[in-house]
Amino acid sequence: METGKIVGLVCAAGMLAGILCGTTSCVSMKKYRQTQARALRCEHNSAGLQAEIDQLREQRAALEAQYNALDSTHYAEGLTNAELRALLRERTRALAEVRSLLGEALQDFDSEGLSVSERGGMIYVSVEEKLLFELGKAEVSPEGERAVLKVAEVLARNPNIRIMVEGHTDNLPYRSKEGDQIVDNWDLSVHRATAVVRILLRNKGINPKRITAAGRSQYVPVAGGTSKEARAQNRRTEIILTPDMDRLMELLGKAGEVTEQADGRID
Repeated sequence: METGKIVGLVCAAGMLAGILCGTTSCVSMKKYRQTQARALRCEHNSAGLQAEIDQLREQRAALEAQYNALDSTHYAEGLTNAELRALLRERTRALAEVRSLLGEALQDFDSEGLSVSERGGMIYVSVEEKLLFELGKAEVSPEGERAVLKVAEVLARNPNIRIMVEGHTDNLPYRSKEGDQIVDNWDLSVHRATAVVRILLRNKGINPKRITAAGRSQYVPVAGGTSKEARAQNRRTEIILTPDMDRLMELLGKAGEVTEQADGRID
């Protein structure tokens, strides 16, 4: 009886050990698989993170290149802009000085159809026909010659001012005569402009390279309508003065080259 009990107990113990062993085996396998799955997920995430890191590094390198390019461009343009500002200030000063000098030199002609004005960064010395020419003629009158020589004195003292002389007519057709060198309003406007230029150049202080003569015929009127007064205003000669812009254009060209080079580095 006791032996049977002992055998029973041994069998029960064996069965319990087997159950425990099997359970432990199942539990261990489940944890293993879970761990393996987590490892795979981590490995996958790590690969993704590494790709993001590589991408971010590339973006950083590109941004640094852009920053360096922009920084060097800003430096170059900063120097250029400083010089540009200085040139523009000098341009404004020169125009103001010339206008003041012309106002003083020509004040005796204010009532004779001569005016000095500034428009669009240029000075206009506008002379009505009655002061310079007879109707339909291109020979300058003595009084008109005196006014032009006064202008020449001012311009000779300001060598950095460029000079454009424009002749303008009214819209009435020019009546040419046989053997006449002038055949129409185009011719008349050009002949008048060149006549004024020749008087300016009597002053040897004016370099001929500074001067341009142009005829505009009837196509740039200052007064509308066909009245006698309107036509008289349109028959005029204008001496247009502008500062020498060569240095300014040179700097603008350099600034454009710097910008193009920077754009090429960024692209």
